[in-house]
Amino acid sequence: MDSSREVIKHEEETREDKAASLVDVNLMVVLLSQLCTKDDEDDKNLEKERRGHVVHEIRESRARANKRFMKETKLMEKRTHVLQPMAKEFRHSRRM
Repeated sequence: MDSSREVIKHEEETREDKAASLVDVNLMVVLLSQLCTKDDEDDKNLEKERRGHVVHEIRESRARANKRFMKETKLMEKRTHVLQPMAKEFRHSRRM
């Protein structure tokens, strides 16, 4: 009887060990899958941030280019306004 009880206890222990190991394996699988999905989400978030950064840089460069263009056109307008009266005066004085 003692030997049969020992065998039964041993079988129960092995079942519990197997069940515990299965629980451990399942836990590891769940943790690893969460880590993988977090990595994927992190990669997606990084990609979105990079895109946002690139878009922001493009907008800034366009704004700087527009500002530069406006300054250049204002300077050109000032130069033409200054040069035209001088040319007219020069022609006027020539005719006299």
